[in-house]
Amino acid sequence: MSAPAKTPSLIVGIDLGTTHTVVAWAERDAGPGAIRVFPIPQLVTATEVEARPLLPSLLYAPLPGEAPADPFGDAPFAIGEHARRRGGEVPGRLIASAKSWLCHPAIDRTAPVLPWGAAEDAASLPRASPLDASARILAHVRRTWDDAFPDRPLAAQEVVLTVPASFDQVARELTVEAARRAGLSARLLEEPQAAFYDFMRLAGADGLDALLARSGGDATVLVCDVGGGTTDLSLIRVARAAEGRPVEVSRVAVGHHLLLGGDNMDLALAHLCEPRLVGGTGEKLDPARFGQLVLACRAAKERLLGGGASSGGAAPAPPDEAPVTVLSHGARLVGGALTTRLRREEVEAIVLDGFFPEAPRDARPQRGRSGLVAFGLPYERDVAITRHVAWFFARHAPEARGPTALLLNGGVFRARRVVERLAQVIERWEGPCGVSWEGPRLDVLPHADPDLAVARGAVAYGLALAGRGVRIEGGAARGYYVGLEPPAGGGPRPAVCVVPRGAKEGSVHAAAGRTFALVVGRPVRFDLFASDDARADRAGDLVPLEDERFEALPPVAVAFDAGDAARAAAGKQAEVRVQIEGELTAIGTLDLACVEVGVPAPRRFRLAFQLREDGRGARAAAAEGGAPGGPAEGATGGLPERAPGGPPERAQARPPAGAAPGGRRLDEAREAIERVFGKGRPDVAPREVKNLVRELERVLGERATWTTEAARALFDTLAPSARSRRRSADHERLFWSLAGYCLRPGFGDAGDPARVAAIAPLFAERLAFPQEARSWQQFWIAWRRVAGGLDEPLQVAIRDLADPFLAPSEQRLKKPKGVKPEALDDLLELCASLERVPAGRRSELGAWILERTWTDRDARLWAAIGRIGARVPAYASVHHVVSPAAAERWLDHLLREKWQELPSAAPAAVQLARRTGDRARDVSDRIRGEVERRLVKAGAPEAWVRAVREVVAVEEAERAAFFGEGLPVGLRLVGE
Repeated sequence: MSAPAKTPSLIVGIDLGTTHTVVAWAERDAGPGAIRVFPIPQLVTATEVEARPLLPSLLYAPLPGEAPADPFGDAPFAIGEHARRRGGEVPGRLIASAKSWLCHPAIDRTAPVLPWGAAEDAASLPRASPLDASARILAHVRRTWDDAFPDRPLAAQEVVLTVPASFDQVARELTVEAARRAGLSARLLEEPQAAFYDFMRLAGADGLDALLARSGGDATVLVCDVGGGTTDLSLIRVARAAEGRPVEVSRVAVGHHLLLGGDNMDLALAHLCEPRLVGGTGEKLDPARFGQLVLACRAAKERLLGGGASSGGAAPAPPDEAPVTVLSHGARLVGGALTTRLRREEVEAIVLDGFFPEAPRDARPQRGRSGLVAFGLPYERDVAITRHVAWFFARHAPEARGPTALLLNGGVFRARRVVERLAQVIERWEGPCGVSWEGPRLDVLPHADPDLAVARGAVAYGLALAGRGVRIEGGAARGYYVGLEPPAGGGPRPAVCVVPRGAKEGSVHAAAGRTFALVVGRPVRFDLFASDDARADRAGDLVPLEDERFEALPPVAVAFDAGDAARAAAGKQAEVRVQIEGELTAIGTLDLACVEVGVPAPRRFRLAFQLREDGRGARAAAAEGGAPGGPAEGATGGLPERAPGGPPERAQARPPAGAAPGGRRLDEAREAIERVFGKGRPDVAPREVKNLVRELERVLGERATWTTEAARALFDTLAPSARSRRRSADHERLFWSLAGYCLRPGFGDAGDPARVAAIAPLFAERLAFPQEARSWQQFWIAWRRVAGGLDEPLQVAIRDLADPFLAPSEQRLKKPKGVKPEALDDLLELCASLERVPAGRRSELGAWILERTWTDRDARLWAAIGRIGARVPAYASVHHVVSPAAAERWLDHLLREKWQELPSAAPAAVQLARRTGDRARDVSDRIRGEVERRLVKAGAPEAWVRAVREVVAVEEAERAAFFGEGLPVGLRLVGE
């Protein structure tokens, strides 16, 4: 019999911040006054180690031969203060803002994409994913802690890890996964709550009584936490409590996720300094040196606003100005340096006027999809924090004039003028009916140290759970809803509430009265939505989906076990009736499950978030350019790689007897496919094989009108008979024609990963009738049509086969034996569509095609170059984009062409020169200006010109055009 698990003796709070990581701790049986900060040992030079309260959340990849000491096992990176210093000296080797990347939906957050914007040919540069970078920082904390407390290893303690209150469930689950990879089991706590726990710790019972006395017995506290990467807003209510408790504290509301914070201020200062550094030439620093400039501006900002990196003791008066220096690329760290100076009044003006301007209570932030993108991160379009604060408060406290108290957290609030400005803006608010502020002035609560408050508050929260302090109640900050099918007669799409806003930890909620009939043996996807609206929906309530209220989350999915599939195949059970249950777990994540109803022993199937969404893209990612990584970039939530018993479907609230899409006509179409590709039937004439597509169109209508459900159903009928394609050349040609068409674009339906996995092995088999040129053509077209669903290894395998036939002869690439492909133009179009091939190889293909344009006027060549060099991928993660240098070389040649003779010239130019706002992807202003002028001269549509001139959303039609034909009816690549 195993010994019972020991109760952790310590409570440890970790603030995994965008800029710094802080660790605090206390004995489990101690009071809130006993909380201490753990100085984290770290490299401060290449050889010196020092323990400091703040660990810069930065990873630096040392240069070859640099070889700094590695006492903590952080290799191949250095983490902490030495990383910060060297990252400011050596461009392109620093990983910063990993926390912001962790919540960025337009990137594959598990792929090694950082440092962002690193050169394609930097093969020796170590890279990390946002998830891995976060895990490495936490692992450094664990190792240094264990060295300091060998008898109390961190993994054995109660760890509280803080996250922005606005983090969605995917970002929270990724944070938990980062902790798990570091060997830790952690409970999550929202950062504004942690800041308020620290305030309560410092204020004590007397301080809370004084707050209530000043507020008339009921205080509404606005917590504004402006961190390095995010602005977090929360409303907390403090009131006199009944039942003998001194006070009652509850979190009332949480704001939307705002990628807006100190990083944005650093960027604004960098844009101010850049013209000074380059001498007004109009040139721009390359991405790596601009990254150095941002770091230098951050250091200057912290000095000038009074926020040094050290803590403890009285801070010295800030200087009047500070130098900003960008060092050279090579060894000439002095002679090649660029230097300017920032004055304190300049920094205050940018921060105050740009980020904290006057804003009335009814102000609303500017929305849109042309926000600043820097280093790949899509920051908020409206950087006025005061407008976001006003809109947040108006939504969640519509009857109140303003909060009674204000708690500020974040280094920017070290500056007295910033604190005063935000307080003044709020005090000038008028009530909802134009009533001016009356009563006592806004109570700005004291904050001892914004760098340490969150970590200390996390410990205070752990102590409150142990009964040693006041606990903040509140439950789920958002309500969660499952989207249902739109009504047949039109109108808004309905959704059913599965977890209500305010749900308590550990309380299970069921969508009572909402039963889902699910086909067994098939993975099923549920579209999930969240809302922080103040209305009180209950589990099971049916509500209309309104854009203003709801945020689309990555879908959740489930697959029933193979035993169900076997019973279904035997005709014993075709469906399972379930209800959806939801629970806010104790560690701060959301747990959703399908639970059987109407059976004596109901089974429970957990719904897993699809953390790497398919190529349609997360809704928030569409504008700045880049759908998330496609479905094959990793496992998809709870879906198996291949469905055990048939095609997946989207969950619908429908009666058990509901027919499959298309009903009788679809059955007739399936039968036509079965006749041709099913078990050999002597009554099927060769003419019937050739006329199969015509027969399907007779039954279902023209192919362009086939719905996604119908197309996938036809594929699911065809795929099991893949071997039958070898019966004749016509069978083979039609198989690839139908398979590619019905599965295009390879993603968009819940079951597409399983479908793609089912046909992926067929590529290696190639053709049974290789002498048939039309079969080769349909083979290449089929793989192009489903390219968005192919993972990187398969796309690379296609390139490995194709390159010897596409490369210039002087490359002398060895052709595979026995392979003599036809329809090489279609093969070229396929290879141009493979967006997950490493950027270096894609640049190589573009160069080969460019060489052909010197003697070949085929418009398809420039169309292919445009696809390869597009600044915004059609389906892949944005880290696959080829370098701006390659795109500029191709544009130089394209600008010399006679566009009137090349119909593909203008569209290719737009793809190559499109503005994203990301310095790591955008071509130079000079090249972009030339393209804009040429487009105007050629009479190109205004939308094309605008896409080159400014950052605009990529329209769905533009993404669809990438695939060269219409998408299945009902399929959207981008949901806006």
